[in-house]
Amino acid sequence: MKIRVAFAKEDEAKFIGHLDLTRVFERAMRRAGIPMAFSEGFNPHPKLAFGSALALGATSLREYVDIELAGEMLPSEFMHRLQGQLPRGLTLLEAKELPAHTKALMAVLNCAGYRVRVPLLLPLAQEKLESVLERFLEQESIGYVRYSKKGRQEKNLRPFIRSLRGRVSSEYLELEMEIDITEQGSIKPLELVGVLREFGELPLDVDGIRVHRTGIYIRGEEGVKSPLDQV
Repeated sequence: MKIRVAFAKEDEAKFIGHLDLTRVFERAMRRAGIPMAFSEGFNPHPKLAFGSALALGATSLREYVDIELAGEMLPSEFMHRLQGQLPRGLTLLEAKELPAHTKALMAVLNCAGYRVRVPLLLPLAQEKLESVLERFLEQESIGYVRYSKKGRQEKNLRPFIRSLRGRVSSEYLELEMEIDITEQGSIKPLELVGVLREFGELPLDVDGIRVHRTGIYIRGEEGVKSPLDQV
């Protein structure tokens, strides 16, 4: 059977990377005595599939993982047994059995919401911020250069930005953003904030950025749905 699990990733677990998350769940399920299904081949591995990767150091209100089991188990029992073996900061929220032929998470997730807090190096007026955001979103193309193992990549960030709002507090800039996830990829909140800082000459300390994913979901003609709404 397959189970789709929603979980929160809190401060205590924010430095568990995306690849390490698979090992954390595998070890926890072993300790909990949960029968895992494994792939075939020379190097079998547990059948776990997470949603869109969360950046190292970011927290999240709600993440998702699909887990295939080697035996039958009630989702409630699965959650009870697994939660006791997970490290602090990983909190299971909900679990449902997946019907046959349910589409994989990465095939359906297409939008993510974020709340970002960035320290200010100098005072910033709310009026200036709103002017910068308005001009920023009016751009048809917003260039960004990303360096990865594939080398230098030039990207246009604008098609991925669904919405962007901001509020200035005494010491911080707080941004609410919604970012599309497409077949061509997506963008990271840190990339967006870095480009916004240069575009508007904003006094932001990006080294002190805090990123919190408020949701990752399926957006379509009928509105926004959770991946658990498929189940």
